[in-house]
Amino acid sequence: MLNFIGAGINFDFTEKGIRQLEESERIYAEIYTSPIEEKLVLELEKKVGKKIELIEREKVESNFLVEKAEKEKISLIVMGDPLIATTHISLIIECKKKGIETKIIHNSSILSAAIGKSGLQAYRFGKSATLPHWKKNFEPVSSIEIVEENKKRNLHTILFLDVEGKEGIMNAKEGIERIEEIELKLGRKIIDELIVLSRVGYEDEKISFGYKKDLKKLNLGKPLFIFIIPAKLHIVEKEYLEFFRV
Repeated sequence: MLNFIGAGINFDFTEKGIRQLEESERIYAEIYTSPIEEKLVLELEKKVGKKIELIEREKVESNFLVEKAEKEKISLIVMGDPLIATTHISLIIECKKKGIETKIIHNSSILSAAIGKSGLQAYRFGKSATLPHWKKNFEPVSSIEIVEENKKRNLHTILFLDVEGKEGIMNAKEGIERIEEIELKLGRKIIDELIVLSRVGYEDEKISFGYKKDLKKLNLGKPLFIFIIPAKLHIVEKEYLEFFRV
């Protein structure tokens, strides 16, 4: 059996999730879609009385978990909601092919939480994108082109910041500078104002709204960050965001 346990936006498990972890023979936690603080893992190990093994992308996307689930009752901890990442859908498909039972324990997702915290209307969001680290011979601009297309349709955009590779977690200032680099490469200004959300759901979360040039001069909080690029604001959206203007 393979359980997919959502850890929510701040490693805050449901009662059902805790119960499943206690009943598991082996527990894994994937750390490539979102890093997990070591102290939180240690606290959870103490609570459920089990060792938790942290695994990277290679193991999650290989046959590793499916092979383990053929012999034992195992659980995979996923930050947010387990089914938001398509990788985990692929795992479920593989389990079904082999007759392995699966169970999904849902939890909060950064997608819904970020939209709620921004004060923007959920039905006005278009396609989301990830702002990537640039490397040698790899300087994609598609993320900002998606923002541009959404704005043409008067839709807001969620921009995830890259957390992978040797560059590690992208911070807010790097993200804003990347936007400017892409705009320069495209030869046009696309983003003027944006919302920067830091550590959504944690005690030290921070929301900042303003112009790129102003935001990148300030302390915008701690990682993980998520950007929201607003389209034309409704009067209620605008009134709310003014409380967070820098």
